Amino acid sequence: MIHAWWVRGVGRTLASCLVVCGTLFATSAGAQADKPAPSEELKIAYPVDVPSWDPTAVTFPAGQSLYKAVFDSPLFIDGDLKLQPALIKSWRWLDDKNMRLAIVLRDDATFHDGSKLSTDDFKFSFLDRPKRDKRLAINGFFGALQDIQISSPTEATLVFSTPTPTAPNYLGFLTSYILPRAYLEKVGEDGFQAAPIGAGPYKVVRYERGSRVVLEAYDKYWGPKPAIKRVVFEFVPDSSARVAMLESGRADVAVQIPLREVNRLNKQPALKAEVYPYSEIFILQIPSYVPEFQNEHVRRALHLAINKQAISKAFYASVAKPLSVLATPGSAGDVAGFNYAFDKAAAQAELAKAGYGPDKPLKIQFLSTNNTFPSDYEMARAIVQMWSQIGVQANLQEITLAKYLELSHSSKVPGVMLYSWANATGDPEIFAGKILDPRLRFSTWKEPELAKTIDALAAQGDPDKRMQGYRDLARQATEHAWSLPLLQSVATVASKKSVDMKVYQTGYILPATYRWSR
Repeated sequence: MIHAWWVRGVGRTLASCLVVCGTLFATSAGAQADKPAPSEELKIAYPVDVPSWDPTAVTFPAGQSLYKAVFDSPLFIDGDLKLQPALIKSWRWLDDKNMRLAIVLRDDATFHDGSKLSTDDFKFSFLDRPKRDKRLAINGFFGALQDIQISSPTEATLVFSTPTPTAPNYLGFLTSYILPRAYLEKVGEDGFQAAPIGAGPYKVVRYERGSRVVLEAYDKYWGPKPAIKRVVFEFVPDSSARVAMLESGRADVAVQIPLREVNRLNKQPALKAEVYPYSEIFILQIPSYVPEFQNEHVRRALHLAINKQAISKAFYASVAKPLSVLATPGSAGDVAGFNYAFDKAAAQAELAKAGYGPDKPLKIQFLSTNNTFPSDYEMARAIVQMWSQIGVQANLQEITLAKYLELSHSSKVPGVMLYSWANATGDPEIFAGKILDPRLRFSTWKEPELAKTIDALAAQGDPDKRMQGYRDLARQATEHAWSLPLLQSVATVASKKSVDMKVYQTGYILPATYRWSR
């Protein structure tokens, strides 16, 4: 949810960057630590840096692997997309309306400065601080949270203003991290950006914005101690360069490599590579505030003209499954039997109804990242060619994920955006329910009436009625082309065979679970 998915507004991000951009920071212990033996250090070639070291401020799916290494979520979503205890060891609803959720925290969790993690930190992270700063992205997921009643350092009750049956899911999703209240209030927002601490398995000991971050295992971590004591994330935007680092031995793991490299790397004796579908979906975000896209015939034409099967075959070895709705195939939000298929003739007819065609082409802007997701820009170029065949001239522009988030959060996206929407829970509320919510800053389809539908579904306590409601919404979204589903996203990862690593449907890279097999 995806979710891809900014820190206190762009101004705050840039202000914070002034503290750290082009500089290094380190804890005194990390700065003086001897370089570990090679077997104790894991180097990961990673496509992006985080836009902020406040994990509650941004919806940035690509950065979750970094956040989960340093911080910790109340609950954990495992490889089967099931909720598991983490900092919260147990939880239960106190009423049948799903408005009062009791939680019990672990009593052995500490932050990297040694301070004890408690319900006071939980309340600060999820209620007090978000209420003071509405720009924090966590507000988009816990807007109905009215109060957190603390019973003890480990026990509290979350009180919601409306029924919120999916609250436990959100406690393991984007932005859900417990921050150290005392430390953050002591050093301030900029101080925290410069020297972040969390309660995760690794602590930050050195950071170079846009270049690398060095992590060392936190010896007082409450969970299983990481087998690999030192992890270096090298930020390498170019996917071919990430592959080259792996082949030359300068990296042990390379993330989001080109699909074309998977088979070649698997033929090398010391390397392995894998491609797998996961809980993200490629979509085309349609900004409703751009005049051309207010015409439904235009939007339908753009959708009908895309041959998703051909794109999957050409760029994803047919592993990425074509989508007809905003949900992964077989998930609770999928609409069985509904197929919105490629139809060039129908696309031309829809475009003609809008007054456009080969003799009077529709001219639009088209934005895409390049190498942020596997074969993203290649897919965008293929879509441009498909649109050109019906009379659409799309000006394709390469854009960074950070720039797109800046534009979407300020409702200034100038054209269609190719995006990969993360949803580590698999719940349809975080697919259609968030993609189409006009009140959220990262949504682009701003239809005010949809807010009523989404609020009613979010408060629906009957699981069957809730799921059917989201399926109806997802089908309606496709029929009206409010957001265009393309393919289930795929993840690619390559590594040395000596690295024993797991892959997750969430797409997360979790070095705390890795070990050297030799």
